[in-house]
Amino acid sequence: MAAVDLMDSKLTLARQLGAEHTINSAVDDPVEAIQALGGADVAIAVAVSPVAFEQAFRSLKRGGTLVFVALPADNEMRLPIFETVLQGITVVGSIVGTRVDLAETFQLHAEGRTRVVRETRQLEQVNESFEQIEKGAVDARLVFDLR
Repeated sequence: MAAVDLMDSKLTLARQLGAEHTINSAVDDPVEAIQALGGADVAIAVAVSPVAFEQAFRSLKRGGTLVFVALPADNEMRLPIFETVLQGITVVGSIVGTRVDLAETFQLHAEGRTRVVRETRQLEQVNESFEQIEKGAVDARLVFDLR
């Protein structure tokens, strides 16, 4: 498994969570790096940048699948039709958050196959926390202590 991000702290977290390879796309071309590893069977696009979606597509090997999860504000990306058809690429969207998704997630967690990465903060830190999130400076989910 490979993870791509712009921030080394998030790549460190990805390694802790099981990524075998990490690529800082501010330093290295993620498409070249992933193709050098043999290409991706599946690329899951979770960054809200159309460029990241396009890089994920170009990282796939023949017969690969691109999964759209994030929702970029532009609502568009370039998708080369010839390459999609000739390489047998599948493109799918993933709507998360249904009751079935939640039940499956709880089951995976009960089996010990997931780990919640979180940071607890005081409610008084909420405005500062939003600023940090907007800057991409938060590596984990934030949980606010209401006590």
